[in-house]
Amino acid sequence: MDKPLPQPAPCHATDAWTVLPAWAPIPGLGTIAINTFVLRGREPMLVDTGPAVLGDHFMQGLRSVVDPADLRWIWLSHTDPDHIGNLARVLAEAPHAKVLSTFLGAAKMEMLGCDMSRVQLLEPDKVFEAGGHRLHPLRPPYYDAPESLGFFDETARVMYAVDSFGAVLPEPAHDLSEVRLATLSEGMATWSSIDAPWLARSNGTLLARTLAGIGKLDPSVLLSAHLPLAREAAPMLSQLLAAIFARGNPDPLDADELAAALAPIGQAA
Repeated sequence: MDKPLPQPAPCHATDAWTVLPAWAPIPGLGTIAINTFVLRGREPMLVDTGPAVLGDHFMQGLRSVVDPADLRWIWLSHTDPDHIGNLARVLAEAPHAKVLSTFLGAAKMEMLGCDMSRVQLLEPDKVFEAGGHRLHPLRPPYYDAPESLGFFDETARVMYAVDSFGAVLPEPAHDLSEVRLATLSEGMATWSSIDAPWLARSNGTLLARTLAGIGKLDPSVLLSAHLPLAREAAPMLSQLLAAIFARGNPDPLDADELAAALAPIGQAA
């Protein structure tokens, strides 16, 4: 694995939302953000808990933003290791926090041996309120786990898109405005081919409809687990994503294509 990257400090996305940023190397490709988020206020909420390998950095950042003992909610977007890696550490310091998860997410957590006594199921079609913030659960445009659930904070006009819009970048960036458009486009194409390769063969009309829905929400801040902080960038990101798949995203060979590619080798043998 590449040498560890310098890890940044927490930064404010809005008056209420704070990003706990982290970066991890992807050998041979570049780096990827692994962000978690904190909603401050009357009922503090943590969104995801980061990977265990960066646990000390994550916990230090969390404690600098909010006393874990004050946490009331922990929103788990899905059960991948980079999103729940420090859940047990957080729960040990957050005795009053309830864990929010979908039905499938909770089932996966139970199979992983997680403590289920503090899990509360999210209802996909029901607004969730935390300290005066109205969070509308949203299925992200694309994902690598079927239980994935983000949200739109109606109060702060903040959208959490989970893994969607992530990008593999040459080096860490504090803000999306620091990244060149061509670099971002290439990085988004690379990330989607890794995280959601099925997207290259999905219904483009459905993707366009989903992206249009994001445009109607018009979030002032788009939060992604795998992208630098994006302010007033949702239309640009949606257009960029649509353009990537309009021109055809690289996709691994399927079985028929692989057989055809290997046929000349077999004939030569």
